Amino acid sequence: AAYYLKRRNYFLGRWMNKGGMYPDPVIRLFQKGQASLPQASVHELMKVTGGTGWLQNDLLHLADPNFVRYLLRSNRYTTLQAEDWLHDGHIGTGTWDILLYIFLKPLARFLSIYLRHKGFMDGFPGFVFALYSGLHIATSYVKYWEKKIHNP
Repeated sequence: AAYYLKRRNYFLGRWMNKGGMYPDPVIRLFQKGQASLPQASVHELMKVTGGTGWLQNDLLHLADPNFVRYLLRSNRYTTLQAEDWLHDGHIGTGTWDILLYIFLKPLARFLSIYLRHKGFMDGFPGFVFALYSGLHIATSYVKYWEKKIHNP
């Protein structure tokens, strides 16, 4: 009913091979009526009724030809994440929440991408991707906190 492709991501002038950036499986081909996208702001996961398979070739993903473009997209995604958190209402603004979302979760994300998923094997671009993936959480939380505290 649907087919996965291995998305190959281009970041800071390099095709990424590790750090969770490859293979980055995505469904891009599906039989009409057999798949749907849920209403999610960022990184929707397609729901498929029926079987799935894999296509052999890579899907080349050139979303961010330069770092400025990456930062612009990241800014948009962190705003959407903050709005999702506001809508869900499950995240607090106390000391523990601040520590968790500003320090612990970003650190855990960085370590997961850079060490567990071997982002270090992609050199400097792998380090930058891991670092900014962690900062994505912190930035989302700052935007969430600002809206929650100053725009109730």
